[in-house]
Amino acid sequence: MARHLVDRGGNDVMRTMMKLYGAALSPHVARVLLVIRHKGLDVPLAEPVGGSLKSPEFLTINPYGKMPVLEHEGRHVIESEVICEYLEEVFPEPRMLPLGAWERAQVRMIDRAVDFYIMPVLLGLLNQMNPATRDQEFVDKNLADLKRGLDGLDRLLVGPWAAGQSVTLADCTLVPACFYLERFLPAFGRIDAFADHPKVASVWARVRTEPLVAKLLADMAGALDDFMRRRAANA
Repeated sequence: MARHLVDRGGNDVMRTMMKLYGAALSPHVARVLLVIRHKGLDVPLAEPVGGSLKSPEFLTINPYGKMPVLEHEGRHVIESEVICEYLEEVFPEPRMLPLGAWERAQVRMIDRAVDFYIMPVLLGLLNQMNPATRDQEFVDKNLADLKRGLDGLDRLLVGPWAAGQSVTLADCTLVPACFYLERFLPAFGRIDAFADHPKVASVWARVRTEPLVAKLLADMAGALDDFMRRRAANA
């Protein structure tokens, strides 16, 4: 039997009426998955309609051809930050945005810091993993930009969780970023995201002990292993 929730308008909402298009390895999808799981929602991951992000069918629900997309009651929400706040509004318990205006701003500042100054730079480095084909000038610039981003993030984090005493949307943004930093940044050998940034290291050590986070990290690691095996087989 489907389980039901009541949204802020007093309407009964079936959990089974939602699906999330995307893959767990994507940091943007992983962020949304943490919100979904923390709220106890039953939202299955689905392959893009039409078989790819650029299919005509998928482009009708997201004209930018990117994941994730949340489908809820026949409508579609795009962009991971928007999806997370949508879920917070429709399913407000357990709360993942604080009540106070300043505290909410802290969550959003951390989200923006990761979205604008960490992940784009870090993802740009992934095409430079092979030292033999590496564009060192590009790598040096991105590493310098990433260090500035991490320096700023370290000043914004509050602790023991990202934005204070409880789990918020900021933690959901931080977790996939730290997974990628831990997995890929050592290949460049220039900066240490955690040794050089004590608050980032402290919050990461705290957040990753959360059972839901540990489960997501295992899912991401498994998806990464599968991706690497497929890439090796097609090389």
